[in-house]
Amino acid sequence: MLDAVQDNLTYITGALFGLTLLLFFISFRLFRLSRTSVYWRKRRDAGRRGWRLFVVAAVLMVISVFSCVLMAVTLNRDGDDKEQPLLTSAAGQPSPTAHSNPANDSSLTLPATGENSLTATLPPAGFSTPAETATPLIVVITATPIFTPTETPFPTFTPYVTPPSMNITPLPEAQLTITALDDQISETFAPVNPRTIFRAGLERIYLFVEFSGMSQGVAWTRQLYHNGDLIDSGEYLWGSETEGKAYFFFGSDTGFEPGNYEIRLFIGDSGSPSSVMAFLIQPAP
Repeated sequence: MLDAVQDNLTYITGALFGLTLLLFFISFRLFRLSRTSVYWRKRRDAGRRGWRLFVVAAVLMVISVFSCVLMAVTLNRDGDDKEQPLLTSAAGQPSPTAHSNPANDSSLTLPATGENSLTATLPPAGFSTPAETATPLIVVITATPIFTPTETPFPTFTPYVTPPSMNITPLPEAQLTITALDDQISETFAPVNPRTIFRAGLERIYLFVEFSGMSQGVAWTRQLYHNGDLIDSGEYLWGSETEGKAYFFFGSDTGFEPGNYEIRLFIGDSGSPSSVMAFLIQPAP
């Protein structure tokens, strides 16, 4: 089992690295969508999914680096195992010149000099050396060094996220105008029965907006008042669209109570609302 994993370690590492790049690519697309989508819910959901995929991709990147290190260690160990028999064989081979004169021994055959070869230093032919003063055989072992892969540093990815503190001055002609209110929305993101009087108990009120002259990153605020008291407020950064139509909504898990309501939209840090619309919620019959 372990040998099979080692044999396929290169493919496993490549697959992890490829999956990591794919997740980074998808997370960047989601980050871009979280900044450019017109609808705030899509921006919020895209941002959350983008961060989750980015964290998973970062973990896979760490695992890929660990696999590369493990692959390098495995290659070094395999190279040492292949070289060891050669050293043992050379060290364990009896020296023919330890007891006889190599010049008179016709059975001694020397291999050709080269890589991974043995070379011997012998006395000249015809020279007789006593056994007690015989010149020992000098063995030189030349081994080709094991290939060591060079670790390539992985790129560092930094997603671009618009800082919440970015202060972009809106254009003088920037406008946000509430055109209709409804408690329903059609498949084409349009009001079904626009009106300003509703029955108590509804959990969501949609506001349909026309905008023009907007700039990406401009702060805008929406507020909801009930009988003159502020009950809901949120500040957001505008997407990439400069003009068109959009919809937003206010929600209540327990249902909106009866009373007079008013929606106010602000652009930038202006104290004057860009658009105001009032509506009434009557008690349930």
